[in-house]
Amino acid sequence: MFLRHAKFDPVKARGRLAAMERWLADCRDEIGDVTALRGEQFRAMYEEGWIGILPSDRRTRDGAVITLLLPGMMKPMADPALLLRWNLWVLCRAVHDPYIQVCGQVVVESFRDFSVLQSLRLQQLPHAIMKKNFKFAQECMPFRMRGIWLVWQPKWISFMFAIAKPFLSAKLRARVRMFGSDLPSLHQLVDPDVLPAEFGGSSTDTGMHWFEAQVKAEAAELRALDAAAAAASTE
Repeated sequence: MFLRHAKFDPVKARGRLAAMERWLADCRDEIGDVTALRGEQFRAMYEEGWIGILPSDRRTRDGAVITLLLPGMMKPMADPALLLRWNLWVLCRAVHDPYIQVCGQVVVESFRDFSVLQSLRLQQLPHAIMKKNFKFAQECMPFRMRGIWLVWQPKWISFMFAIAKPFLSAKLRARVRMFGSDLPSLHQLVDPDVLPAEFGGSSTDTGMHWFEAQVKAEAAELRALDAAAAAASTE
């Protein structure tokens, strides 16, 4: 996975792995036991509807996996470190997904009806957690961030972007596009049939199909491991 991201350059792959190890060490208090992460731990957060990952048959026109964000639906988080654990769980699931490894991902974010009060809620997330979150995205994850595409953003969203800007690399800043209400331009990059109505599409799924499939696959993998361990213990 790390080799593929580095275009099979072993030096670059080792560098990315080393960055991941440093990140895990830096986040050990927030993440805890990595082997104990399970999809069901994130169900309540995911069902709020502010984040969604679309399945591999609903990608951008150039093949990138789509992550949807609707920050207006985000509720106050009792445990903001859940975001860091979520990143790691998604990475573990991506091991099974050649599409995201080869084609990368885009984040498509809608700010329709997003209020100043809601933006203040986002700003209340601990600075240390947000910094680690951005660090993971830019320095650790072994798949490319192909773009961050915003729609329905209010004029004051540029202020919010200015807050996040110091955390973003120059390369990632260049990949931020603000479409506003110009959904036809977005649809030149993503077939509207794969997007929900919030983004001018016709799909009724906002990412639950992907999540349920991953939770089911994870459970099957764990059962297989338990069966293998039980068989080995009887030999």
